[in-house]
Amino acid sequence: MAGGGDNALSVNGGEWMPRQVGEADGFGWFGVLTETPTGLLCAVCGWTGTHLGLHAYKSHGLTARRYREDHGLKFSQGLIVAATRERMARNGRERPNPALAQARDPVRASAIRVAQGSRISPAGEATRAGNIAQAAGERRRGQVVTCQGCEVQFCPLSSATRRRFCSRSCANRYNRRSRGGAGA
Repeated sequence: MAGGGDNALSVNGGEWMPRQVGEADGFGWFGVLTETPTGLLCAVCGWTGTHLGLHAYKSHGLTARRYREDHGLKFSQGLIVAATRERMARNGRERPNPALAQARDPVRASAIRVAQGSRISPAGEATRAGNIAQAAGERRRGQVVTCQGCEVQFCPLSSATRRRFCSRSCANRYNRRSRGGAGA
């Protein structure tokens, strides 16, 4: 299932359906981390405070990862208020931990995550879908064009309506040649 825990599915007319980002979810909304002036809102009990991950563990026995899965949050979403997150980031930049930097292996971490079959969260999927829709104008047209300068074949982006050259450099070379200038 897309989000992980039991909350990732809801009953809709007797049929189990994936939950949608923005649906009501206890005291909050599925896939949305609500930050109020008093702190982050716990979707389980309505508590607000600075460290939601710590609260979820101590009060509900949920790890931060399980809380994110159950409530459709991005797995990279921090469960602390923005001011605390900024302070921690600033401290990390000003006083980096050399042992942490030395032990860090992003390639190995990615391989482990893929091997475990980590899924994308519903909130992450919604962001991904929005990015894909936004980039629709930058997709390839599916039409092969031959460059008039070097005769290489390429597929132009859909926003390029009358593309004749594979690059500006080919276009410039072609134009210099056609005007009888140097640079052939």
